[in-house]
Amino acid sequence: MALTISESAKQERKLPEAGATVGVLYSLVDLGHQKTNWDNQEKWTPKVRLTFELPDQTDEFEVEEKGKVTKVQKPMVVSIEQTRSLGEKASLRKLLEQWRGQTFTSKELQAFSLKNLLGKPAMLTLIHKTSQQGRQYCAIAGASKLPKGMKAPATTTNDQLYYEIEQGEAGQFNDMPDWLQEKIRASKEFATAAGKSTATKVEVDADGNQVPF
Repeated sequence: MALTISESAKQERKLPEAGATVGVLYSLVDLGHQKTNWDNQEKWTPKVRLTFELPDQTDEFEVEEKGKVTKVQKPMVVSIEQTRSLGEKASLRKLLEQWRGQTFTSKELQAFSLKNLLGKPAMLTLIHKTSQQGRQYCAIAGASKLPKGMKAPATTTNDQLYYEIEQGEAGQFNDMPDWLQEKIRASKEFATAAGKSTATKVEVDADGNQVPF
């Protein structure tokens, strides 16, 4: 699978260039409820991960298929994790409205399928940041519609990936890299399925309000 990319190397990977660049959404992964800290209190928050490939920025990647590792030139990728909510103050809602260039209608807010965004292009604003561990990384600061007349590739180079937490380890779970699988396994949904208690935890919505469960 084209998505089976080696993550074992510890060398610093080349970062995409900061600024405005075209991105195409090729991966949409429901991370389930992830453990977070809010005011020094442990809580569970529903998260989703969106990953874009950058057709105008490429690099050399190691791809493993049937036990054989080869080097290929592929688009660089950049991801963003958001709280899975379309609440009025939710960051995901703001990002999607910027990307679409329009606000959500009341009907869309009742039921909007994120899957419809797969394969869709966006003009991304990228910035370089430094993590608390001192590692530099590239982050998505914003998204908007492509300018009139600008074209994006008709298809993505990477195989498109869509996963919902209710699928457990079925669906395209095995198409994800090991580190992402482990992150999903750490979700409240997997813990509950395994019979582990989460009774001492508190869930929060997009606005930081506590939600009983």
